Amino acid sequence: MIIFHLMEIIGALMTGRFLDSDNRIASDSSRRKRAISCLVAFVAINSTGNILAFTEEHAAKHSNDTAYDIANISVISPSLAFACWGFADAQIQVYCYWLMSGFFTSGSHHSRIVGWYKCIQSLGTAIGFYLIPASRLSEMSQLVISSLVFVIGVILSFSQLPTTCK
Repeated sequence: MIIFHLMEIIGALMTGRFLDSDNRIASDSSRRKRAISCLVAFVAINSTGNILAFTEEHAAKHSNDTAYDIANISVISPSLAFACWGFADAQIQVYCYWLMSGFFTSGSHHSRIVGWYKCIQSLGTAIGFYLIPASRLSEMSQLVISSLVFVIGVILSFSQLPTTCK
């Protein structure tokens, strides 16, 4: 979890700097290109984490040994998955806030949309935590559902690219 949260910090800093680069003189096409680049990188990074997790879950399903020793090389793959997920989580959150800042510029509208975003995000987190125990939903089912939500979210994100400068 340390790796996940460390990568969230790094991901937020890098994504924010990338999205806000040259914001003073950004043209409509430049802003749109940065949005597309950010989403493509998000897809690649999150997909990498999902693929690593899938291979780990598949191997665990065929093995009785599911414990990891920090001194063993076998911790690299799940650690990389958590690193990818941490970076991608921060990346998509920063992207969403950046996008909202372009769509809603007045203070009251911006406050309402951020509140709505946080409400939906918290609902998703609550549902996710409810489904975490393997007694409720198997690990592989959790990964499949998470991946499905990821694909739907990416499709919806590409349908809401910025068209104008703020």
